[in-house]
Amino acid sequence: MTTLYTTATPTLSCCPLLIPEIAHLVVDLVEPEDLLAVAFSCRVLFDAACGRIWRTLQPRTHLTLRRIRQALEGRHGSKRAPFYEYHQFVTHFGWCPHDKDLQPLERHFFDVFQFPRLIRLDLSYAAAQDHAVRQILTNAPRLRHVDLSLCYCLSTEAIRPLLTMSPRLETLVLYGCGKIAHDTLASVIERHADTLRCIRLTDISDRVLQSIQHCRQLDDLGLEHCADPLSAGRLRLFCTALSTRSSTTTIGRLSRLRMRDVATLTAEPLQLLAPAIADTLVHLDLSECNLVAEQGFMQLAQHCRALEHLALVHQFAVTDQVIQTFILHCPYLRLLDISGCRLLTERALAPWIDDTMDTSQSCLQVLNISGLEPDVSPNAVLHLLQSLPHITEICLGVAYDRTDAMRIIELANAASLFSLFWLDIARCATICRSTTSTFNHHVDRHQHYLPFPYDDDNQDTSSSSSSFTPNSL
Repeated sequence: MTTLYTTATPTLSCCPLLIPEIAHLVVDLVEPEDLLAVAFSCRVLFDAACGRIWRTLQPRTHLTLRRIRQALEGRHGSKRAPFYEYHQFVTHFGWCPHDKDLQPLERHFFDVFQFPRLIRLDLSYAAAQDHAVRQILTNAPRLRHVDLSLCYCLSTEAIRPLLTMSPRLETLVLYGCGKIAHDTLASVIERHADTLRCIRLTDISDRVLQSIQHCRQLDDLGLEHCADPLSAGRLRLFCTALSTRSSTTTIGRLSRLRMRDVATLTAEPLQLLAPAIADTLVHLDLSECNLVAEQGFMQLAQHCRALEHLALVHQFAVTDQVIQTFILHCPYLRLLDISGCRLLTERALAPWIDDTMDTSQSCLQVLNISGLEPDVSPNAVLHLLQSLPHITEICLGVAYDRTDAMRIIELANAASLFSLFWLDIARCATICRSTTSTFNHHVDRHQHYLPFPYDDDNQDTSSSSSSFTPNSL
């Protein structure tokens, strides 16, 4: 008698999936724009979707913000949705209203916005009050990212909870918060010195900069509108300290540096700092620092070859040679903003215009030459559009002759097979590039900005720059 042995085939009954687990699997596959509709389709899916829906709150209008407040209070008005402790789900709250007319909010409006699991807070609201921000910070012990930029009314009281919370803060952005006491701000930075990676501040003093010096993991520093309380000597000591950090590690070496309108910044600190951040710096903004001499810019241009973003707006010491050096030494440059630099001429862009370098390898995407209208010819702009393979925007400035701009676009479009250029008047006469696959989208959105035949009202034959014609090429 032969005994037949069979191997049992495993079935789903061996490890059955529970309905809530199936619901979470379904919710994870849903696109964000469809998530709310799926959540309201049945109670099980609502339970599964709640965490994902409420994890990030970024309302853009007052109406949406008020609806969120009603839901947090249990007054959402929908019988289909049960009441949850929604505030337990929130890890990221951002309120940066897009409404043109800001509506005042009640004094205790934000009292219900208490999120114990909050990790990231982005609040850019000019009317934000101390008590509201203080309560949010007090009830968020897990915070790692705090951005209160443009909250002009905030004072020292708003950030006091940061002095007592666990030292875990990684990002502190206080652009525009000029009422905060320097000693308190320095104490906050010192408490979180071991974890802070990004610090962006307005109008600081020597005391604050000295505290920043101890942030060993700092890789993103932004300072703006700093006057006499920040001395040239302290800036020199700060840059000296950063320059002496170990060259064997990138920890604590800046990748982003923004010093805008720092009245006491000179070339010497930058010359000290340049070799130390040569391999790591990708974003540099030194706009409106009028005491920085040409030598400081040249030192940065020769060392910082990893730069991708360079802004030197309204810098009166920036010369053609400085910009040429940046272009030749920074092959990864994607954005260049030299608007308002009075000493610059067309020669600043010579490496791209005269073909002294292989422009096919250029990574440049955005160029701002606003304010250089008399010194950069239409022929040069056309050459840049045709020779830089990745260029997507060239901002010409509000004073640029519109007729010349439209003719540049006509010629560029005539020579291009895969791209179409159009003029965005609303953005200071910016020439934008669209691929042929997306051009129809721009036609719908920017019909009156496109380089189509002019209306009779727009013809201007008296312009001094109207001599630019196709034959001039």
